[in-house]
Amino acid sequence: MTRYSQDCKISLPPTRNIFKAMLFIKNMKKINFNYDDFSDRLIISRKEESDKIHGSVRILNLILDITTNNKVASVELLDASKYLESLGINPSILNKLTNVELSFRTIRNGYLIAFILKSGKKIVPVPYNVQMPSSKQIVIN
Repeated sequence: MTRYSQDCKISLPPTRNIFKAMLFIKNMKKINFNYDDFSDRLIISRKEESDKIHGSVRILNLILDITTNNKVASVELLDASKYLESLGINPSILNKLTNVELSFRTIRNGYLIAFILKSGKKIVPVPYNVQMPSSKQIVIN
């Protein structure tokens, strides 16, 4: 199990190919993360002390915890190693994580969530596309 806390947020610039994107440091925000190899879950939390969780949304193997201000406080990726394998990414990086970042970008009728996994000098962006069927969208900052 890997558990860390970092104070850096990295955001991807607008691009159609996430794997060719360069990483830019956007601003400082505390991010906690935990990978549990027994349950194969990667949990990333951006929750601040003042945030109150309103509810959770499950979309396939992704769980988003939403605050009362309609912001995403934490993201949980279920079956994380299987998801990485489906993208052709070696899942062994999950057991060697030194840092994890999140990037959210609004696209068409949904969002692109990028999990940016770091292990030593290795940086692996992992995309997750979420389509929203309703006309009212959640604000993701």
